[in-house]
Amino acid sequence: MTDKSNYINEVSIRYANALILISKKGGLKQIQNDFESFIKLIETNKDLKLVINNPLINVIKKSTILENICKAIKTQKIFLGFLKTLTKHNKIVLVEKVFSQFNKLIDIKEGFTEVHLTTSKKLENEKLKQIENIISQKIDCKVKLKKKVDPQIIGGIIIQIDSFMIDNSVRSKLSENLI
Repeated sequence: MTDKSNYINEVSIRYANALILISKKGGLKQIQNDFESFIKLIETNKDLKLVINNPLINVIKKSTILENICKAIKTQKIFLGFLKTLTKHNKIVLVEKVFSQFNKLIDIKEGFTEVHLTTSKKLENEKLKQIENIISQKIDCKVKLKKKVDPQIIGGIIIQIDSFMIDNSVRSKLSENLI
C-alpha cells in the first residue's frame, strides 16, 4: 500500500472507532442504520456526492447541507454530530471509507469473519447459505460472505479468509497443468 492509502485507512479506522464509542449512548444499531441510509443517499444522489467531494464549498455550507439532509432522513443527533465533525476536519470525503471500516469493526465485535467468495456465475441463495454454513463449521466462527462474480475463473470457486486463499477455480487448474 502507498503512504496515502495507509493514511486514508488509518484515518477511516480512527473515525469509525470513534463513532462506535459514541454510538453506545444512542444505540449502535440505530447509528448503523442512519449511516447506511446516508451512504445510500450519497450513492443515489450525484449532486450530494459532488458537494461532499468539492473542496471549494466551505465547511459551514457543507455542515448546513448535511444538517438539512439528516433532518430530512431523520437521523440521530449523534450521527449528525459525527458528520459535522468529519466535515469540520475536512474528512467528509472519506465518509464512504469510514462506513466500510465502521461495518468491519462491528462485524469483528460481533464475532464475524469476512470471507470473500469468488465464483464464475451468481449462485442461488440456497447454495450460498450452504457454503456459508460449511465454512462457518470448518473455521469455527460466524461468517459474513462477500460475494464476487468473475467469469474469468471459468468455473469452480475461490475462497479467501484474511490472507489465506483456497483457489479451486478452473482457471487455476488449467494454469497448473500448463506449467
